[in-house]
Amino acid sequence: MENFHNLSILNPTITGWHIRVKVLRSFRAKQGFPPKDLILILGNEEGMMIEAIVDKKFADYYANAIEEGQWLSIMEFAVVDNTDDIKKTSHPCKIYFLRSTCVKHVLPLPHNEVYHFASFSSIINDTIDVSVLADVVGAVFYVSPLMNVANNPHNVSGFRISFKIKDKDEHTLECVAMEREALDFDRNYRLFGGGVLVAVLRWWEIDRYFDGPKNVRICTHGSISKVIPNPNIIEVAEIRAMLERTEQENGV
Repeated sequence: MENFHNLSILNPTITGWHIRVKVLRSFRAKQGFPPKDLILILGNEEGMMIEAIVDKKFADYYANAIEEGQWLSIMEFAVVDNTDDIKKTSHPCKIYFLRSTCVKHVLPLPHNEVYHFASFSSIINDTIDVSVLADVVGAVFYVSPLMNVANNPHNVSGFRISFKIKDKDEHTLECVAMEREALDFDRNYRLFGGGVLVAVLRWWEIDRYFDGPKNVRICTHGSISKVIPNPNIIEVAEIRAMLERTEQENGV
């Protein structure tokens, strides 16, 4: 039986790590050509996550060899401090794949997706660490038309779409999807049929653009950010119950 190290103890001062993880997210660092590094978000059965970076020299191979949702065992990799201004996970370190890194597919563990939801009150009251991307869950409403703020209307970097999101206590936050993620949100929201959607916003950035509780919004942070509609979790059920109560009170 193989022994694996827990993600919580990974640090740069020791080598010889061996981990078992689930691929939660896989994406290229930047859009365009030539292809860039492959970024992976890896998680264990306890819900701890760590970012892994695959150099562009090996990115094509690993992009084809592994998929989101798969479980892997990984050996022979480097561990470095995470010094990003905006961190994709709360782990103090990152993993770097080496030429000698050994990756094997392993049997999946019984595992429910673990979210680390930021409370709306902690965001509004500025008591949350805004240097780490956050998960939020709520009812999506007041979705704006897709717009392009760039001088060139064909420039993907100019696309924006804004909306509001409401939690079970009826606190609301402003949200903005940008660039390619705005296009994806607009298309998927239309496919859903519009109206109120209960969703998880995963790996979104908390943007406090001025002082004060009202000057905060939740924004996409490149390709890592995603929207998960109607996941089967208790938080979504609680928000749906809130929406039903509101409809009954308003006589809808």
